[in-house]
Amino acid sequence: MKINRGFITLAFAGLISFGLVGCGTQKAAVKPEPEPAPVVKEEPKPEPVKPLEFDKAFFSYNLATLSSSAKTALKKDVDLLLTRPEVKINVDGHCDERGTDEYNMDLGWKRAYAVRDYLKKMGIDESRLFPASYGRSRPAVVGNDEGTWNRNRRVELSERK
Repeated sequence: MKINRGFITLAFAGLISFGLVGCGTQKAAVKPEPEPAPVVKEEPKPEPVKPLEFDKAFFSYNLATLSSSAKTALKKDVDLLLTRPEVKINVDGHCDERGTDEYNMDLGWKRAYAVRDYLKKMGIDESRLFPASYGRSRPAVVGNDEGTWNRNRRVELSERK
């Protein structure tokens, strides 16, 4: 069987041209560009609010009146409180270990109210102030001498949570 070379050449050329033409008419598959992620503008975070640090008001033995040094300490606290009107304050009265529990609880209340009244007089709204008495139940230091007792006769302010 004799195959005509011309026929094979023609057939081969046709196949090649068909392949080229077919490739030329097909569009290349184009992947669509992904949409860019939306730009989210973050609001600047506010600086964390530092907890307030208060001075203590110290008292003389068996007294609930404010000394000049106690008023000086409380004046610093007033200045601080005026910058943060949203803060509510615990006003905690304490005593030394001498005297009965009942007497010391009563004295602690008197000291807490003396400080509360002074803060009110200096412009702090009474609705922000929460007096309490702990009597001798929460000593700042433990001991049986005048130095220890001096540090336990106090009113402490703290932020109300």
